[in-house]
Amino acid sequence: MKKILFMLVVVLFSSRIIVASEVPENIVFVGDSIMDSSKQYIAPNFKNPYFDTKISRQFSTLPGIVTKLVENGKLKTTLVVHLGTNGKFTDKDFDYVMKMADGKDVFFMNTAHKDPWEQEVNRKLKEKVAQYPNAYLIDWYSYAKGKNQYFYKDRTHPNDKGQRYYADFLTNEIKKHYLEENKEDENREIKKNDILKNNSLNSQNNNRNSEKTIDLRNMIKNVK
Repeated sequence: MKKILFMLVVVLFSSRIIVASEVPENIVFVGDSIMDSSKQYIAPNFKNPYFDTKISRQFSTLPGIVTKLVENGKLKTTLVVHLGTNGKFTDKDFDYVMKMADGKDVFFMNTAHKDPWEQEVNRKLKEKVAQYPNAYLIDWYSYAKGKNQYFYKDRTHPNDKGQRYYADFLTNEIKKHYLEENKEDENREIKKNDILKNNSLNSQNNNRNSEKTIDLRNMIKNVK
């Protein structure tokens, strides 16, 4: 069960941010200029977040970054990655990151830009995420593509309004995941308790039946 960050589960419509219970603390965010420009709006939505963002960052640098995060004890429960804007990535790099982040939740955000590798990066992210039970895809492409009012003229980097839009979207996707996970945990706990209760009732009924059988045998014995 994750550490409790907030105590209520509500939607604040004014800010469009989901406030979810039991969202992990110390989430690590790694990204390029897209995430870097929005981190000031992301940070207040989580408890003790850690950011490692850099302009023009390539996915190929991620294995080294994650290695240092693990060695320094920074990567505790959750890693959020938004890379691929500046180029493609290899299976080797992705697999290495997942090996280093074994046992952690790892979210990969796909890309929305006008460069020719956009579709290949997004297709490959979807394929690779499907190979790992602790990897999750955040579909920024479907959410943002074509919404030019949120981007500068390069149609890649969010403008000020877009940065808030990006931060709200990323935050809600992470929190929705943990809302669903917590609900599944609750359902499993309810099912477990129901099974225990039924087993207890069955045991009590069996004991009563056993006692009745003994009493009946004693009655028959006394008659004889």
